[in-house]
This record gives sequence, structure tokens and C-alpha cells, in this order.
Amino acid sequence: MVLSIDGVSERRTGTITEILPKSDGRFGVEFEDIARHSPDKRDYPRLCAGIPIQYMPGDAEQAELWASGGEVQGDWLSPDPYMNFSVGGLRFDVTETLCVNDRVLIEMKINADAAAWRCTARVVRIFEVSPDSSAVASVAVSFEHLPPGALEALSALTLQVQSSLL
Repeated sequence: MVLSIDGVSERRTGTITEILPKSDGRFGVEFEDIARHSPDKRDYPRLCAGIPIQYMPGDAEQAELWASGGEVQGDWLSPDPYMNFSVGGLRFDVTETLCVNDRVLIEMKINADAAAWRCTARVVRIFEVSPDSSAVASVAVSFEHLPPGALEALSALTLQVQSSLL
């Protein structure tokens, strides 16, 4: 539930303890807080699906070369394809250390029979993983370069996953 109190909107978990009728025909509520949550920092809703990717850390020059169709040298890594995604970015487990603001080059296949898309992204958040995981961390990346066709394919996948949840 999102509440606006004194003009400030916050996400809160709690219980409505009483409904109070007002003289103008509307209702007020008494609300008991259980928890408050920081606002979501994403521009788009995130969902989970299988999106096979390969990625490699890179610098600005490599990112420009990769986005323009050139070849880059390095070791490509393939995380588990089941990941958190939106049209703004991805979240996946990594087996090597990445830092916030690191750039990554991504080759992504949104549909199994479709061509691979060349994207670039920047690490925006890093999350711990369970100690028994083979990953060292989970990273959230925000796309810097996302071809229009990849944007359309991610949008279509979003609608497909959302409709299956209804």
C-alpha cells in the first residue's frame, strides 16, 4: 500500500485498524505500521524469465565498438539464464567481482529463435548471495545502449509474463 501523509508518499506494510466516516461522505482510516519500505528505484517493473545472455566487463572504448557491431577481445561469461529483468535492465548472478559503475557488454537472446542483441549496461547495484551459491554476487545493471528491436522484444516478453501471472 502507498500512503500519502502530509504530501509524502511512502510504501508501508500494515493493518487498517479502524474506518472512520467523515461528514463529507468520505472515509478516513487508522493505520498501524508494521514496516516502511524505501521507494523503488526502477523506472520499469521487474519480472523473471529465462533470458540467455553472455557478458563481459568492458571500458568505454570497448562498449562503443561492441554497440556499433565490432568485435571485442575478452572472456565471455554466461550466467544462469533465469533472471530478473525489465526494459531498463537485468539482474543476474556473477562469478567474478564487479563494482558499481562498472560497464558490461552484453549479448542477449530474448527469443530462442531470434538473433542476438548487442547491448551495453552499467552496474547500478550489487546484492549478496547465499554462502552456498557458486556466484560471488548478484548485480543489477541498467542498459546504456539497447537497440530498438531489443526494447520491443523485452516489452513483448514483459506483457507475456504479466499475462501468464493473471
